[in-house]
Order: sequence, then C-alpha cells, then structure tokens
Amino acid sequence: MAGAYVNRPHRETGFVPGVPMRPSRFLRGVLILFAGVAGGSVFQCAFEHTEHAGHAAVACAVTLAALGLASYRWLRARPAAVTLHADSLTLWSRSGEARHTRVAGYAQWSGRLLALTLVGARGRRETLLVPADSVDADTFRQLSVQARRAAASHL
Repeated sequence: MAGAYVNRPHRETGFVPGVPMRPSRFLRGVLILFAGVAGGSVFQCAFEHTEHAGHAAVACAVTLAALGLASYRWLRARPAAVTLHADSLTLWSRSGEARHTRVAGYAQWSGRLLALTLVGARGRRETLLVPADSVDADTFRQLSVQARRAAASHL
C-alpha cells in the first residue's frame, strides 16, 4: 500500500538513492501497546505503594511521556531509504547521509518483522528493525534472503 506523500529530502533532488522506507503502522502500534502496558504497570505498582490514585497517575503520566519521547526519537532516527547490494546495505538518513553496513545476523518473525544485526565500518553493531509494511513485498523478501545468506556466512 503506497499511502500518502511522506516528506523525504532526497525527493527534492529527483534522485531516490534506494528503496524508501515508509513509516510502519505495525511498529507504531506495537510501541503504543508497549507504552500502554508499561504505563498501566507503573500505575498499579505506584498505587499499591502509595495508596493514592493521584500519585499513581503522575507516575503513569511521567512513564508515558518518557516512553513517548523515546519512541518518537527512535522512529525519527530510522533510515529514510535502504539500498541493497550483493553483500551489504546502504542506509540513507533523512538528511541524505549514507552509511554503508553489512549484515552480521538476523531474526525474522512470521513475515511481519525482520530484525537485522548490522556491522558498520568501525565494527560497531547495531540493530535495524524492518517491518513488512515499511517496504514493498519484493524488497522485504530480498532483504530477508540477503540477511539469511550473510548470517550463514558469519557462523
């Protein structure tokens, strides 16, 4: 599903460096669900400890605010586009900067989410979550096959 126009800085130049990564409704839903469960848990624990609903509500609100801010920053830091190469990936940021990485490991959950362990030029590992609804089906399949091959070669 193509969805509405998403502001991508590289579209202004007319050059799309790779496959654009759309915002994922699945990932946002999971983050909202996690924040709700965490907020409810904090409320219950604070209410049991203080026996005052006002204090528990404040603790819940602070937890939800902190998780909301962290989720927003994490979603904004996700790459805007990805370019697939034979043995590596190039991740494009919203500002147009490119990072060349290679896949060191992966995990895939039921065709909905792909978790890639990437190794950068300095040897630093990072995790990239690729929900199936953020890229087209063919790109998701190619990415999962490439991750499977790259991870097998590192074992």
